[in-house]
Amino acid sequence: MEKERKKFAEKSYEKLKNAIQEIVNEEDVNDIYALSLCYTNDDDDLRFPKIIFSYNTLSNVKEESYNAASKEDAKWNFDYWLQDEIEVIGGKTDKQLAQWFAETPFFYSDEENTRAIEEDEDLYDKILKKGDKFNKEFIKDIIALTKQLFDEGEVEKNFGRNIPIIIHKQDFEDTPILWTKKSNPNKLLKEFLEYWDGDDE
Repeated sequence: MEKERKKFAEKSYEKLKNAIQEIVNEEDVNDIYALSLCYTNDDDDLRFPKIIFSYNTLSNVKEESYNAASKEDAKWNFDYWLQDEIEVIGGKTDKQLAQWFAETPFFYSDEENTRAIEEDEDLYDKILKKGDKFNKEFIKDIIALTKQLFDEGEVEKNFGRNIPIIIHKQDFEDTPILWTKKSNPNKLLKEFLEYWDGDDE
């Protein structure tokens, strides 16, 4: 499990580094004030957690301020962000994720998944617990990768300064504050936490 997990982490880190470089090549880095990692599952299937990597700009905040309740709302509420899909970590097409999942104690097959959904409530409860546990491990890795970007200076090197990396949830009303706090240097989150009133997940 640890071998495949390490491969997933290494490949994912390279993807994030390349995605940051892609943004820097195409956008005005002074206009970008935050990066985004949006967590969801392909087809609501817990075997396929994924993160969509994106960013937001001060120009977009200015535009969306007319639609949002306030400028702060436009700046920190993901509903008003650009939400471009710059890179995807995980999901159905990520071979490293599939290989990692196959070696975990949380693995279940397509056949088990279909049987659970169609006819077996006990099995459904069992695989739901497995899927939840796998997703928690996935998020642990995403937090570690985010911290690694800061620790190795990738954010500062490319943007000329450190900017926050906000972890969002798709199709959920709340933003996982705790995940973001664990991932970022505290000084980067002052405005973000003031907007969200410091509520933990």
